[in-house]
Amino acid sequence: MNKLLHKRKAIPYTCHGLALETCSGFMNITQKYILLAFLLMYVAVFQQVHAQVTPAKAANSFKPTPLSIGDQIPDELWDIPLQVVNHPEGKKTITLADYKGKLIILDFWATYCSPCIKNFPKLHTLQNEFGDRLKVLAVTKEDTDKITRFFKTGAGKEHTNVHSVINDSVLSKYFPHKTVPHIVWVAPNGKVLNTSQAEDITKANIQAVLDNRKTQILSKVDIDRNRPLFLSEHFTDNLKIKSYSIFAKGYYPGLPSGNNFKKTKEGKIYGRQMTNATIMSIYNPILYELFSKKGEQFNSNRIITEVTEPALLHLIKKDEKSDKSNFYNYELIIPEEKADSLYYYMLADLNRYSEYTGTIEKRMVDCLVLVRTSKQDKLKSKGGQQKNTFPASPSILINQKIEAMLNLISDENFITLPIVDETGYNDNVDIEVSDIKNLANFKKELNRYDLDLIPAKRSLNMFVIKDK
Repeated sequence: MNKLLHKRKAIPYTCHGLALETCSGFMNITQKYILLAFLLMYVAVFQQVHAQVTPAKAANSFKPTPLSIGDQIPDELWDIPLQVVNHPEGKKTITLADYKGKLIILDFWATYCSPCIKNFPKLHTLQNEFGDRLKVLAVTKEDTDKITRFFKTGAGKEHTNVHSVINDSVLSKYFPHKTVPHIVWVAPNGKVLNTSQAEDITKANIQAVLDNRKTQILSKVDIDRNRPLFLSEHFTDNLKIKSYSIFAKGYYPGLPSGNNFKKTKEGKIYGRQMTNATIMSIYNPILYELFSKKGEQFNSNRIITEVTEPALLHLIKKDEKSDKSNFYNYELIIPEEKADSLYYYMLADLNRYSEYTGTIEKRMVDCLVLVRTSKQDKLKSKGGQQKNTFPASPSILINQKIEAMLNLISDENFITLPIVDETGYNDNVDIEVSDIKNLANFKKELNRYDLDLIPAKRSLNMFVIKDK
């Protein structure tokens, strides 16, 4: 710009032989051409920069209306370019329109999702079996570098046949979901047929879709776990829930297996949510809290089972797959001012609504008693930073209470009875034991510290579960 202005100032000195009017006109015309050239150059640069910036902004601000089961794929979605890897023809981008008329299965996945990765071989086999009638297209939000590394190292090296959309910012907005794997079925007629778990991608279901027959697909519709479970979306934020409870038997595909919490501003828990869980995995966190209120540690050896079919209390495996028929979904929210009573209410709920009755009661039971075998103190800690690696090998306890060791060892398979600490030792201890393979080995290691585990009977608080 400075050069252009310099040229404009220099023009009068080149007009010595021209009349004043002619020179003035020449100057005006020249200035106009220079300004026009400068303007055209500016527009070209602006367009180039704008072209580079716009796609990124467009991707971030792109907010389509999410599609539901039964909706037709809109024209604009068919034609949006999608970045891909592992394309069989080496393409870097595709569109869904490339697969119009086929059954399209969108497999939303992530590199951290082991079930997603385990499912790849099955999907590859089905793709080969159904050929041109089917397109299985993996989809991930993860970026190019991460996906490239995945397919070059570790488990990913075995799945370089997985044709996947990457850097996705489009499909996940048309088909929003909270967990992966998440499967979207697009019928050959272009309609969203269903959303499901990966396990519903079977030869029978694919053939049924292609034959226009009824499938056995169980719809997966994700739920926002920050809202009360299964509560209508019309329950607005300006309504404050004072109390809420739901207890449902059965598996829900749109929820993970796990826990969720409702907390006050001060961090007190006034609501708990357990989803796709067995009855014992619902009882367990409740019992940890209730035993803790009694100053005791709960573990699986504190359970007395008096039911006719104890297997139904836990996860059932059939053909190496989880049988989800005995799963439950449970949530309880109580007034914040009653947060201290949450776990008592939860136990009462389960006793009221489940097929079982559970109580904490004193029972005379067989147990292992930890005792000192001499008055010589071989336990006292030398101080230092606290450490606890039990039950790893070697197991090291530094500058902690004995109960810290017992709490972790009590859930080991070779410990089948409750452990009671009768050492009377209240100071912090240092204990190191080698590989713990069985009870005899553990006892031998403890003997070095003049400790022993002896069988005995004691009256202990036990959780007793019975059929109704």
